Amino acid sequence: MSAHKYENLSQKFLVKSFDYQRQFFHLYSHRLTEMSALLAKRAEEHWGKSVPIKKLCDLREEDEEECIIIGTIYKHQEHKPSILKEISEENQLAPQPARQHYSDPEDKVILEDELQRVRLHGKVRCEEMATGVVCAVMGLIEEDGRFDVQDILFYEGGIQRPLPKKGKNRLLVLLSGLDQVNSHNFVDSLNLFQYWLRGSLLKAGEPRKMRVIIAGNSVKSSEEKRLPSLQSRPNESKDVVDAMHALDEWFAAWSSSINLDVMPGAYDPANFMMPQQPFHSCMFPKAAKHENFQSVSNPYVCSVDDALVMGTAGQNVNDMLRNTGLEKPLEALRCTLKWGHLAPTAPDTLACYPYLDCDPFVIRDCPHVYFVGNCDEFSTQLHEGSQGQKTRLVCVPRFAETQSIVVVNLENLDCHEVCFDCNGE
Repeated sequence: MSAHKYENLSQKFLVKSFDYQRQFFHLYSHRLTEMSALLAKRAEEHWGKSVPIKKLCDLREEDEEECIIIGTIYKHQEHKPSILKEISEENQLAPQPARQHYSDPEDKVILEDELQRVRLHGKVRCEEMATGVVCAVMGLIEEDGRFDVQDILFYEGGIQRPLPKKGKNRLLVLLSGLDQVNSHNFVDSLNLFQYWLRGSLLKAGEPRKMRVIIAGNSVKSSEEKRLPSLQSRPNESKDVVDAMHALDEWFAAWSSSINLDVMPGAYDPANFMMPQQPFHSCMFPKAAKHENFQSVSNPYVCSVDDALVMGTAGQNVNDMLRNTGLEKPLEALRCTLKWGHLAPTAPDTLACYPYLDCDPFVIRDCPHVYFVGNCDEFSTQLHEGSQGQKTRLVCVPRFAETQSIVVVNLENLDCHEVCFDCNGE
């Protein structure tokens, strides 16, 4: 196979030392500081130098001139999980049932900076906003202390390098949710996929460039539902171990001739908090012998033939759908790109490591391909940013349920689904 230029850009997600005694204030502070500097430049270009940028503490109700304020969105949601509500029995209040969706039309959107906060209203769509988003808003303060938003601006993922044209098809294969614990239901589809991989390496007798990324949940794709019990299940750990051995065989076969990157997912045997660290090489001893095999982090960022590829295993998008009125994963994926942040709801409702001196989830450079794994179905869109950026958004379906993968041509960002359902008509 013809080699391609590749660089792993996920070093910022690798945690060198673990210290969970820190508070999350530092993460929010670095997010606001870094993105405020980026947004101040964009605001000046978008609204002009005549509109001043003010701190919240400088706002006065008697001022009638328009101004710009920059801060972090806090979305006040009555239905969001709260530790105070969980211990409400102390106040003799009936505990509320757990909710799967926290968004409500009565939610309030608040903007806060280092010192103060102000409630927003006007041209701001509450149902599409999420806690943790940094934005610039233009408008004026009203007598009741609320800020009347006339326009809103996001970072939109920064600048984008030109996509190189090399005159040859360079394929990026995306799949997720292998759910090896239940692979007996679709083992024929995996075999068919393996045959397709090997056959796709040659076209008209010439080698083709190809890279495969597995976007999480390779061991299990869902949490097993069972009744509470004090008795352990001896077969549960055995099922996971057997699944790991089977995955090692598959990965070893695929990486013998193809570059393979494996990300952890929400239900894989990996750390729970974002960013999830790469699997240890001992978990896939046979595959690890091949130089084409690589365990990578979740989120994952890399450069393939100068095309910037970025993606997650789905936790960030699923949490977005819980906290907003967005209904489709593709909409949530597009919003995170527009906001310039991979996981804005972390650490509020999405668990993440308490970083001290940075926020690694800020999207500093706009990707050419931005994917999310473990979706119910395949969907895609070529998103065009306000600065001319073009990004292929991809929702990768769970292989265990759809027997489908996604193929992206890095030459022109064309994208299509390939199905290996052996039971279909």
